[in-house]
Amino acid sequence: MKSTKRLVISMLLTVAMLITACGNTADEEAAATQQPEPAATQSAAEAPADSFEPHQIVDASGAELEFSTKVEKVACVVSLCVDILAELGLEPIAIAESGVRTIATEDEFYGDKGQAFASIGGSFFEPNLEDIVTVKPDLVIGLLGVHDALREGLTGVAPVYLAGPKTYTDSLAVLETIGKLTGKTAEAKAAAEKFLDKLDEAKQKVPKDKKALIMYGSDVNFSIVTDSGLGGSVLKEVSNYPFKVNDPSEDPYGEGSVQYSLEKLLEEDPDVIFVESYSYSPGTKTLSEQMGELPLWSKLKAVKEQQVIEVRSPIWGDGRGTRSLGILLDESLAALYPDLF
Repeated sequence: MKSTKRLVISMLLTVAMLITACGNTADEEAAATQQPEPAATQSAAEAPADSFEPHQIVDASGAELEFSTKVEKVACVVSLCVDILAELGLEPIAIAESGVRTIATEDEFYGDKGQAFASIGGSFFEPNLEDIVTVKPDLVIGLLGVHDALREGLTGVAPVYLAGPKTYTDSLAVLETIGKLTGKTAEAKAAAEKFLDKLDEAKQKVPKDKKALIMYGSDVNFSIVTDSGLGGSVLKEVSNYPFKVNDPSEDPYGEGSVQYSLEKLLEEDPDVIFVESYSYSPGTKTLSEQMGELPLWSKLKAVKEQQVIEVRSPIWGDGRGTRSLGILLDESLAALYPDLF
C-alpha cells in the first residue's frame, strides 16, 4: 500500500511540474512577442527637453509672425537685439555697426568677442540688405519706425520682428517673446526676475528725495527723457522725476522724450543730470561740454555741485533691454545715493 501511495504522489508531482513548465514557456513567448510602447503614448515628462512649440506672435507694428521651428540665427540691426541675446546666453549671427559705438563690445555684454561678429553695413536707418541675406538669419530684429522697410526687402529671406519698447515693462515683454522663439524661456524668465528684483530692492531702500534728469543730444538743441520714456520709466521708480509730456503735440510719436530749453531746466533745477552725448565725429565735444559754454548752464545746481554725469549712451539710450536698464539703474543709484549704493 505504501509503495502504491508513493507512486501516485510521484505521478502527481510530475504532472504539476509539467504544467508549470508549460506555463512559464507560454509567458516567455508572450513577452518575446510583445511590442514596445509607441512613442506617442509616452508621458509628456519624457518628451525631449529641447522640443519647440510653434508660436504665432505680434510685433510692435501689429504684424503677425509665425514660427514653426526654433529660431537659432538672429541678425541684429538695433542694440536692443544684442541686449536680449546676451540675456538669453546667445550670440547674434551679425550686428549693424554703422560706424557708431554699439553695446556688443562693452564688458557687460560680449567684450572683445563682440568685435568678431559679422558686420551689417549701411546706416542705422538703412542697413545693407545684402549683408543680412549673406548670413542667412532665421530672424531679424529691428526698431519700429526705423526698420519697417526691411520687411519688404527681406521677403522670402527672413521674418523681421519690429520692437518699440517705451517702458521697462515693454522691454520685459519683448525679452519674453524672443525667449520663446529661441527656446530660451528659462533664461528669459531669469533675466526678467533679476532686473525686477534689483528694482524692487532699490525702491525699498531709496528715499526718493533726489531730483534726476536724463538729457541727450549732439548739440545745445537738446532733448530730455520724460517719465514715460524708457530710462525715465526706471528713474521715476527710484528718484524724484518730475519731467512729463504735458502736451501730446510735444511727443507726437509717443517716444517719451521732448525738446527742452535751459530756461525750463533751470526752473526744475535737478540734483543730478545724466547726459547721453551723441557726438561721434572726431574732435566733437560732448553735450555737457557744449552746454558748459552757455551762461545759464553754470546756474544749475547739478553743475555747481559737479553732478553732471556723462553716461555711456549706447547703453543708456540705445540698449533698451533689461541688461542695459539694469546697468542704468546701478549707475544712477550710485550717483543719486552714494551712501546707500
